[in-house]
Amino acid sequence: MSGGLGLTLRGLWERRGLSLVVFLVAAVSVATAAAGPIFADSARTILARTTLEAASPDTRAWRLTTREEDGLAARTAKLTAGLPFLDPPIPGAELVSPEVTTRRNYPLMWQDGQCEHLALAEGRCPRTAKEIMVSAASGFPLDSTVRVSGVSDPPGADGEQRLAELRVVGVYRPGDIDDPFWFGRNLFAQSAGATETNGDPFFTVPATRAHTVATGTAAWTESAIVFLDPRRVTGADIGRVEEAQRRADEIAAGGSVLVFTGVPRLLEELRAQTGTLGVPALVVIAQLVALGWLLLFLTVSDLVAARAPEIALARVRGHGRARVWRFGMAEPLVLLAAALPAGLALAAGPAGSVLAGLLPAQGASPVVVTAGAVAAGAAVPLGGLAAAAIAAWRMARRPVVEEWRGAPRRRARGWIVDAVVLALTALGLAELLATGGVIAEGSGQRAGALAVPGLVALAAALLACRALPLLARTLFARTRRSGGLGPFLALRQIARGSATAGSVIVLGTAFGLATFGTAAWSVTSANYERVARTHNGADTVLRVGAMPLEEFREAVERADPSGSRAAPVLSVPGGQAAMLATDPARFARVAYWRPSFAGDQAGVPLSTLAGRLGREMAPRVLVTGDRFRVRIGSVRPPENWQPRLHADFRVPGHPRPVSIPLGLLDPARTVLEWGLPKDCRTAVCELRAIRGEVDFSPGATAAPDSRLDVPVRELAVRRDGRWRELDAGLTDPGRWRGPAEAGPKGLTLPMTPFGAVSAIPETFPEELPALVNGQLDGRYSQGADQAYLVKYDAVSTGPALPGLDRPGAIVDLELADRAAYAVDPKAEFQVWVAAGHGEAVRAALTRQGVPVFEPTRYTDLVARYTLQGPGLALFLLLLAAPAAAVLALGRAVLALYAAARRRSYELAALEAAGARPRALRAALLLEQLITLAAGMLAGVAAGLAAAAAALPRIPQFTATPLTPPLLYDPAPLPLVAVAVLALLAALAAAALTAELLLRRVRVDRLRESPA
Repeated sequence: MSGGLGLTLRGLWERRGLSLVVFLVAAVSVATAAAGPIFADSARTILARTTLEAASPDTRAWRLTTREEDGLAARTAKLTAGLPFLDPPIPGAELVSPEVTTRRNYPLMWQDGQCEHLALAEGRCPRTAKEIMVSAASGFPLDSTVRVSGVSDPPGADGEQRLAELRVVGVYRPGDIDDPFWFGRNLFAQSAGATETNGDPFFTVPATRAHTVATGTAAWTESAIVFLDPRRVTGADIGRVEEAQRRADEIAAGGSVLVFTGVPRLLEELRAQTGTLGVPALVVIAQLVALGWLLLFLTVSDLVAARAPEIALARVRGHGRARVWRFGMAEPLVLLAAALPAGLALAAGPAGSVLAGLLPAQGASPVVVTAGAVAAGAAVPLGGLAAAAIAAWRMARRPVVEEWRGAPRRRARGWIVDAVVLALTALGLAELLATGGVIAEGSGQRAGALAVPGLVALAAALLACRALPLLARTLFARTRRSGGLGPFLALRQIARGSATAGSVIVLGTAFGLATFGTAAWSVTSANYERVARTHNGADTVLRVGAMPLEEFREAVERADPSGSRAAPVLSVPGGQAAMLATDPARFARVAYWRPSFAGDQAGVPLSTLAGRLGREMAPRVLVTGDRFRVRIGSVRPPENWQPRLHADFRVPGHPRPVSIPLGLLDPARTVLEWGLPKDCRTAVCELRAIRGEVDFSPGATAAPDSRLDVPVRELAVRRDGRWRELDAGLTDPGRWRGPAEAGPKGLTLPMTPFGAVSAIPETFPEELPALVNGQLDGRYSQGADQAYLVKYDAVSTGPALPGLDRPGAIVDLELADRAAYAVDPKAEFQVWVAAGHGEAVRAALTRQGVPVFEPTRYTDLVARYTLQGPGLALFLLLLAAPAAAVLALGRAVLALYAAARRRSYELAALEAAGARPRALRAALLLEQLITLAAGMLAGVAAGLAAAAAALPRIPQFTATPLTPPLLYDPAPLPLVAVAVLALLAALAAAALTAELLLRRVRVDRLRESPA
């Protein structure tokens, strides 16, 4: 055994150059394949962490509450046991009760670490019992005393309980009302400008609870918040997060503890994100493993072929075929056995670290060699093992005389294997491209289309390796007549195909993957930026607190007096269609816009289109007071009619119109009045309609064509005891719409026996002018509120609009406000800001007391898309395919070098016969350059074809956006760069190899015996 090993090691040393190359190819192929699962594992960790960081605080935490004193310690310990990615529980307690002077409800609370998350305006944090810290918005001064009705001192000697006096020792401002520490609770409504809800908390210390007594209906609620730490969660921890949620469910099932959490939604998102990575990454890794098989199969075959004389000598000495076969496999087995741990070490070390380090936002996540990485790396040497077995078996069966001839007979390559591979490739492509294949993730997208580049590249390489010798033969006649000895020799050597086939196949496959990876990433990155810019709408979007729309517009105008840096935008989610209401002029200066967005109006500037959104409308009929009066002319209703008038008002704080009855019409009444809604006594309300309805006496009927014209002469409102006539334009036909007619005698309202009729002030158009990105014309959609449906008059209809990720419309904010009764509670108040002005506008809004939340930049969306599963899988292909292409180029150069070296005697004989070194150099250079260039160009062409066929089917997003339409044309510059680099690399490799080989061509080589 030791003698056989020694002989094998001596053989490796004799062929140390070739052996080293085989070892490096094997080790790098193993590392490339193993780095794929390492990358995928790191990518899953990134997905988990970025999903956690983007989640709302209540979605990545559990808040346990109970009214049992000291009832949470054991339960939170059960929740966190054995889960190192959970932060220690944050204990707290609170009691909500009215403050005795203002009668506003205030939470009296403490939460461990609270003072670190508040900005102290004056004073200090509470330290002892009954000390509190209040917000600046509450108005309680420092050193004042505050009492809440639900907290009393313990009974005194007289047995009476008195309200506890809480001393203000500090005044705070919320550092960040979105701070995760508060579990996403809207604790600081008073600081945010909301006046109808609880006041900002009074922060105290646990000792306050111990030294006071909760009275009446007030009661202390103990709480504990347990957060998931994104920095300590890995992709492998998703199952353990599910276990934590099961524990939380068990705790809540006990009945005495309430558990508030959005973790189930987080788990759904995590499963969706990691699910979109799994299948694409598996397909990419499988192609890398297959390419490693191919490289090793051909490289090890070269190594075994180099041992042909020794194998023939062993057969002459009488060894049987099985022993000769084992002898032929010895060296490849030793190299493959050494390459496996070396490749895994390379994957775990430099290669894995580089791949993982290239991942955006990777942080300090360690590179771990997983079982999948070991399996993928171990699968690669199987290709080399199969090649060694097949090549050694052929050598063991080849006639010894043929081997010692020095130039074995050339046998034509059979078509059977190629035909089978091409047929299977065609079937696979048809399955993947025509039907989507069986490989698809839960979203239904065709992740299996990622296998297309490998199949197309392999098919193109097989066809190229068949076509190249045939093409060379067609040029034989020309080289006989002209061109010199160099082309004559080069074309005939290429036609023999001894080294051409393997080199073209390897190069074509590898460069096909590299070209496809480049094309896919250029398309994907362009779509990420296009979608991110479109969905965000502007460079930076600030979300601000809700406020009256007029105040909203004024705040933005004060923050940006120039009118070119910021635009107010009300984003209404709507039902089937969303709506953005904005200031058109400002919007045109800050919004992201492409000419194609205008559709049928393509080429028209956005400023022109936005200018068409406004309309000159009648002034609003505004009222403030306690009573409303309508003066009408004399009317005589038909017999059995009971006509009534009503008035509809838009009242602040009411999501629907508020109606008041004005009274029954009869010949004796010319003045109808009624009290205005209570809120209209101090707030500004708006008259939206004068409405008439007809009732009938029991059993009475009316003729279908009967009609009662009611002349409205005056509208008035009483305020501070005085009546004031409203400027309602009763004589102006342009001020009213509906069946009512305005004229010199006033407004005439025609009442009919069937249905109500309304006279509506013409303060907004019946159809809002809009930029739309769908077929919304003639369809009712939700307006700015939930009570009023609008139709759109399309100024332009295109495939996409800034700020919209689904069908919707962009309208004038003023018109949308006029058409609505209120603002949808789900609507977002946004300020769109031009590039470079985000911080300045944000600071200007903050100085006005406008609550401003974290900005959203389009670059944030690009990063989010890049870190989704499909993007990470394509990134893996982009990183690994060029590395494989470089490896394939090295292997091809080695194969050509080895083939030419075996012909060194032939070249030496030609030199002895008078061939000039210049001609031999040209022959070697042309032979290698043509072979390398053919393989590379075949790969580039295959990559482009695969990109055209597969990119529209490969998922680029976890959820494919509805708008804008994705583009699939690769950027030409990266593809040209790949082709040019490939040709330059082929030229450099061919020149270097030819020069090295030429130095070995000496006449005295003819005296040596072939080895």
